[in-house]
Parts: sequence; structure tokens; C-alpha cells
Amino acid sequence: MHSTSNPSRLPASSRLPESPDSPVRCLMIQPCFEQTNYWNFVESAKAIGAKATAPPLGLMTVAALLPQQWEFRIADQNVGPVEESDWQWADVICTGGMLPQQPGILQWVERANAEGKFVVVGGPDPTSQPQIYQDADAVIVGEGELTIPMWLDAWRDGNPKGQFESPHKPDVTTTPTPRFDLVDFNDYLHVGVQSSRGCPYNCEFCDIIELFGRRPRVKTPDQFLAELQKLYDLGYRGWVDFTDDNFIGNRKLIKPLLVALKQWNEDHNYPFVFSTEASINLADDKELLELMRDVQFRYVFLGIESPDEETLIHTQKRINTVHPIIDRVRTIYDHGISVAAGLIIGFDTDKPGTDGPMIRFIQESGITLSMVGLLSALPNTQLTRRLAKERRLIDSEHNWIQDTGVNYELRSAESKDQTISGMNFITTRDRVEIYQELRNIIENVYSPRAFMDRVIDTAARIKIVNKHVPNAWEFRRMFKGFRTIAWRMLRDKRTRSLYIRNFVRAAMMGPTKFEYAHTVMGSFLHFDLQTQKMLDALDVSIDFAKNHATYPRSVADMPAIAPANNLHPLPLAQAGGCDTQTEGKST
Repeated sequence: MHSTSNPSRLPASSRLPESPDSPVRCLMIQPCFEQTNYWNFVESAKAIGAKATAPPLGLMTVAALLPQQWEFRIADQNVGPVEESDWQWADVICTGGMLPQQPGILQWVERANAEGKFVVVGGPDPTSQPQIYQDADAVIVGEGELTIPMWLDAWRDGNPKGQFESPHKPDVTTTPTPRFDLVDFNDYLHVGVQSSRGCPYNCEFCDIIELFGRRPRVKTPDQFLAELQKLYDLGYRGWVDFTDDNFIGNRKLIKPLLVALKQWNEDHNYPFVFSTEASINLADDKELLELMRDVQFRYVFLGIESPDEETLIHTQKRINTVHPIIDRVRTIYDHGISVAAGLIIGFDTDKPGTDGPMIRFIQESGITLSMVGLLSALPNTQLTRRLAKERRLIDSEHNWIQDTGVNYELRSAESKDQTISGMNFITTRDRVEIYQELRNIIENVYSPRAFMDRVIDTAARIKIVNKHVPNAWEFRRMFKGFRTIAWRMLRDKRTRSLYIRNFVRAAMMGPTKFEYAHTVMGSFLHFDLQTQKMLDALDVSIDFAKNHATYPRSVADMPAIAPANNLHPLPLAQAGGCDTQTEGKST
């Protein structure tokens, strides 16, 4: 599908070649990520002398999909500012990304328009909300393997502007190796690769299944190993993150890939350690866990969401209720893999006092890296569609949306209420109560003692089989990280005695467990800083909800409104149902 763009905007620069088959100078810009969240491990990167968490895999893949006679430069604003010389050099500006990057994307579109540069946007947020980006010359909707060739063909026909999208999902076995050569590995904590897209589950709040579908598509073993070989040939060693939506979404195809990776590792003397994201039923497949252990997976992120079974069923994540979550977490520890987890507060079925059980779960499970946040209704998800029907959505200007047919937009901008992402809807419970419970959770689980207790508890449990030997480049980074962590932990009166305690106990467990414990202790530098920002943000949100918000604080406060068919008035406090449509989950 190809639609025309807004004809009223200024014409793009006359420097745009008539055909994409000509030499083109392309500047690819990675906008900044929001700094106030638990996902941005900038402090951990700084500890080893890096500047950002990971290079922009999306842009490196796009660069591989575009004509290779083009010249490319990547400017990552998370690493440093965009050089004016790079901007002036470029014929085409390519940018895009996720919702937290929306303000930065729009700023580059605005500048390109003002200066007559041809600008193309793509990625998850432009795909979910292309109408927000209509001032760009070209909007690439969906996965680039199909839509980038559509744009290039339209350009050859003299129509490079417009919105380009396809109703189909591409075959990822045709995806080329990303252009890893365009970035400096010294700038990053780790490097990302992708072996699959999509997730088979059906979580109500998840936009992954809307973007990439529920039929996971997997690269071939040879194709994927070629990507690792490229990293190896470029001299990279160390941490590689599988950025898959759900690494085990298609176990039938992922197991042969791991078998091939095991042989490749042996042939190359185990140059990498790996991390990924998966559904919790990973713990139920011992063969898969053994393969992951053998190829040096060290971390896995699990979408646990809540320790409450009713909430998991309500949000269509029944897969998390099959076996006790803590038992499954410990099974993963038994295979030498540390668990990070996503937890959410704000579901319709959350009970008063949700903070207490969540704090106990985090401490008992020993999950040191627990990302706790507020539920957000993302565009084009089942959750958002349900909330729209129930007249419960709140827009980015804090207006209560009472039109059930609205095409919901989520603008990522500085605000008074949604200072931390989430709660863009009228909650079943008093939203102030939810904010206060989240405040209590993060204040407790990221206190120095609670955090350091989880580190040493998990270090004692985890059974790491280490085959990776750092090279000189890695060792220098590791040694710098060790010095930085030790210095900052010993300088801080809150952490000094706890650090010494963990240092001694972990050292007695042997070098492998000591390295693990010390590395994870270092992540406290990140979590402590972000917790203080989150607490301040929550105080602002609490004040806004109490004193300034014009929408109801809970469903119970909503006035009765006639439903859309005007047959029978219904109090919306009753309309906000908790029925589960289908079973299934996402990560």
C-alpha cells in the first residue's frame, strides 16, 4: 500500500537524486531515549567506559536493506550530539524508533522540513501511529524487508514521498546481516542481534503481537551464525543480547539454531556471552535450558507482570500460572542463567495492598533486576480497544476521552500526570493509591539492603558453567568496571558495609560466582539513580491526581453516561468489566 503524503509541506532538497540507484549520502539518526526509567542502563555503561547501552540494531538493519552503493553514517544521540558536518553532508535523513523517542524523531522531522532535507521515518512508533509523523517525506510502516523496497520502487517511479506499508509479514530468512561496521563498539555496554520476530501469546496490553504477529518467524542457523561471524571478524567480544520479542516463541526452530551455535562457539573458543527475553515457560523445557547454558546464556528477561494469579488470567497471561513462578525462576538459576523481570501495577484486578505481595515476591525470588512500572494502554492493543469501549482513556493532554470510536494517539511529551509512563486511563482503583503503592515498592526493593540481599542470595543459588574467557579488550573494560563499582560502593555510606559483606561472601564462592555477584552489584549504581528520579516523578503524579486532574480518580467516580447505542444508560463503574477474552501471553 502506498499513500501520498501532505502536499502542503516545503519541498525536499533538490539534492535528492532522481533514483535510489544513484550514489546517496544517508545520515541515520538514533534519537535519545527517555532517561527516567529502569530500562536505560547508562550508569552501567559508564562504569566500563562506554556511553550507551546498545547500538541501534534497527538502523543497522535498515542500512543493510538499503542500496549498498549508498554512503551511510549513524549518529546515535545516546552516545553524543549529531555533528553539523554530518547533517550538511546528508542527502537523506533516516530516523525513527519507539514511543520514548517520539519527541526526538519529531524534532528531526521539523528541522528537515525547515531546511529542505528529505526525511524518512520508521520503526515501532511510526508503525503504530503513522498519523503523528505525516510531516515526514516518507513514512515506512511495518517491517523494512517489505516496505523499504516499496519506497525505493516508488522513488524510481518519481514518487519518493508518502506512506508505505504492506499487509504481510516478511520472511526473516531473507534479512541481510546488519551493518555492524557503522558503529564503534567502544561506545556500548553490549551489542544486539535478532534471531526471530513475533510471539505466539496474546497478552491484552502487549503491542508486540500487533506489530510483529503471533507466528514467530526465525532466521536460519547459517544466516544467524553469519551475523555472529561478522561481529567476530570486526573484533567484537563479550556480551551479545538477543533482542527477540520472545526467544522461545518457536522452539521447534530455535533449538536447531542453538545446536548450531554450540558448535560455532566451540570452534571460536566461546567469544560471547548471551542474554535474551523469553516467556516463563522456558523453565518447563529442560532440553532448551541445557542448550542455552551450554552456549553461554547468562541473563534472561521474563515478563512476569504480577505474582497475583487472578491478574495474570485477566490480562491473558495464564501461561505464568501453570507452575509456581518462584519455582520456575529457581529452575532457570539451576541452569546458570540469571533472571531479570518486568512487573506491572495498575491492572483492573489489582487488589488494595498490591505492594506488599509484590515486594515479598521480588525478595523471595531473588530477582535483582526487577523492572517495576505502571500499566500503559499502548496504541492498537487489545487493552486500548477495550478501554476505549469503556470510555476510560485519557489523552496526552490529560483530557478524558468519552468517544468510544476514537483513534487513540499516545504522545510522548513532558507532562504533569504521566511523568512516568503509564496510567493513561481511568483506573478501577483510586489512581493515587496505585501511585503510592508503586512508590512503596520501588523504595523498598531498591533500598541498598534489599538489593544487596537479593544479589548474594541469587549468587549462592545460581549454577553458572563458565566457558567464556575475556580477551584483552574485554578485560580492560571489566577491570575499569570493577574499579568504578568498588570505589563508588565503598564511598557511599549506605552501601559500604553491604558491599564488603557481599564481596567476601561471593569471593568464597569462587571466581565465576564472584564475577557474577560483583557485576550485578554494579547495576545498583543504575537502579539507585533511577529510583530517586522515579520517586520524584511519582510525587508529581500524586500531587497532580489529587489537586489538578479533571478526570475521575477511579472508575467508581465516573458519572453514568448513555452507551453508544443509546438504548440503556449504564453506570461506567459497572461497564469496566474484567472478562478474559482469550488465553495467551506475551513476554
